[in-house]
Amino acid sequence: MSFSKTLPIALLSCILGASLTCKSGSSRGDDNDKTVFGDCLDGKITVYGEAPIYTSMDASEGKAKEDACRTAVEKCIGTQVASYSGVGNGQSVANEIFTKANGMCRNGQILGKNQYDMDTIKMLRLTVRYEVSQSELKNQIDQMQKIAGNPKLMILIREEYNLAGQGKRVESFSSRNAIAAAALRDFFVRKDYSVIDSSGISLAGINEEAAAKNPEQFPEDIKERAAKAGADILVIGSLEANPNATINLSDESMKLYMKSYKATGNITLLALWGKSKVLGEFNNPVGGAQTTDLAAAQMSVKRFAVGSGTDYVKQPGGIAKEINRKLSDIWSDLTRNNVIVLNITGLDQKAAGGFRDDLKIKTGVKEINPINETDNSQEWEVTYPGRSFALADTISWNRENPKIFRSVAENGKKPSVVSVTRGEIKIRFD
Repeated sequence: MSFSKTLPIALLSCILGASLTCKSGSSRGDDNDKTVFGDCLDGKITVYGEAPIYTSMDASEGKAKEDACRTAVEKCIGTQVASYSGVGNGQSVANEIFTKANGMCRNGQILGKNQYDMDTIKMLRLTVRYEVSQSELKNQIDQMQKIAGNPKLMILIREEYNLAGQGKRVESFSSRNAIAAAALRDFFVRKDYSVIDSSGISLAGINEEAAAKNPEQFPEDIKERAAKAGADILVIGSLEANPNATINLSDESMKLYMKSYKATGNITLLALWGKSKVLGEFNNPVGGAQTTDLAAAQMSVKRFAVGSGTDYVKQPGGIAKEINRKLSDIWSDLTRNNVIVLNITGLDQKAAGGFRDDLKIKTGVKEINPINETDNSQEWEVTYPGRSFALADTISWNRENPKIFRSVAENGKKPSVVSVTRGEIKIRFD
């Protein structure tokens, strides 16, 4: 059963006040856990936000209000999406979608304001009530479903047609005349996947033939561009359509001579999370027949992609059926256990131990395995229920908060995200 089919029904049941119990949970703990989803349904939600006071009070107040908005997103959307989709936890989902969802926080009314000391740093805490439109909430949940439901795909398939007596015809990765890629795009869109258009990334200078036949050699910078464009999975490979040995399929009574072609190739399913894990390979040869060479070759390629059924969404065939089954089986587990490498500089081993504990307690990181450690640098492999960009955002957002990272309070060192890719985050403590 696909997540995207069940998620909206469950969430909308909450919105309409059905008998489902919609409790919110947070990795932050504290009093915010008492906020129930019903507050969102009533059109208002009261949350608190915190920020250290370093410069002006106005700047700290603005930061605290935005922190409260993030909490509202987590309560009203993130936790619900996470609980029904199986993707990550409320905090990691909320971080992933915050830039798209913060429009739901409107007319923030400050109900309370107080200061307290966190070691040597003054902290500001605001209690804020936001107005939430139910229609806006529904719209945002629809957006969240697209993000936290099925993975987003980018399809790069090179098609080569070796037509009898006509030479070779090639459709590149970005060709609008490609048959297999178009059929797969249509199939996955109608299955409620998001398909990222490859025209949004530059493929200049890439050797498509070599990359399509050996995806492990696919350039890393292209993978990065695809990931930054929003793709979770790359469907990449090459197909060849060649004449069958027997092509004289004819109807003498109608003088109709059929051409027969066979499509062969190899399509790889490549995760753009973490270390670009290969999730599957598909290479079942398929034949096709039509009255012209080109039509027969294109028929074989389409059947390779989606099968021969008239309604390939209800009765899929070809590699579409296999890819859909594979993603349904592994996607939830993959997103809950994304492996990211953290490269850290600027902390001695004692402070690094504190940062390691903070990551596990305050950010949703599940496991941390040291790869290499010295007195001023650490390389860790962490398991996180979300994308590296969401974890990097969490670290950046809280870099000045001594309540999240103890090094800020103990020695004034703040983590800065130097760079982030789909599988690695580089952090420097200043």
